[in-house]
Amino acid sequence: MVILMLYIFRGSTTLTKGCIAMSRILFADGEPHIRQLCLEELQDEGYEVKVTGQAAEVVRLVDSFEPDMVIMEVALPDMSGLETGRMIKGTNRKTQVLLYSYFSPPGDLSSWGADDFVLKSPDLNGLKAAVRRLLPA
Repeated sequence: MVILMLYIFRGSTTLTKGCIAMSRILFADGEPHIRQLCLEELQDEGYEVKVTGQAAEVVRLVDSFEPDMVIMEVALPDMSGLETGRMIKGTNRKTQVLLYSYFSPPGDLSSWGADDFVLKSPDLNGLKAAVRRLLPA
């Protein structure tokens, strides 16, 4: 989580300091147009976002970017998002994993290495609602 320091002028001479915490999201999808759309939408919601199209990059970025949440497609080009989710949960249990896919999940998401699932849709309201639910302000 990144902390932004804000200085607010009150009146003509008073300066106060406040903090806003930005949650970090790592978004992975094999389709560039979906990555771009979700990047813009999640940034507009106030999150710090990095995107990738490869599961191997997800694993690397979990260590360097330290996201609060990973959102990823189940069918990534180089490795299954399911396998990637289990790897993330095996090493970093505090990172939320949200699967975003056309594939329906089984009843038990933990077997998929996920905390939640959202069915892909042109309407991103379901995705944004799931993110807000898992990353409360």
